Amino acid sequence: MEVCDGCSDIDGLPVDVQRQENLTLIGVAECNGTLVLEHYRCDKCRAVIARQFTGDSDERVWSVIEASP
Repeated sequence: MEVCDGCSDIDGLPVDVQRQENLTLIGVAECNGTLVLEHYRCDKCRAVIARQFTGDSDERVWSVIEASP
């Protein structure tokens, strides 16, 4: 899985870290009106990155979930 340095750097960071440049919001998920997940696409490497807002503290992180071939 090849991702740019920006995506590699944000992978695993806590959700309170603000998004980097070159990320475009492509989707959100809510449960009972509460934001639980955001999906972004990187404009540089085209990776899909999730930002999870629920779960234990080690689950509330930025995660690269798909890289472009």
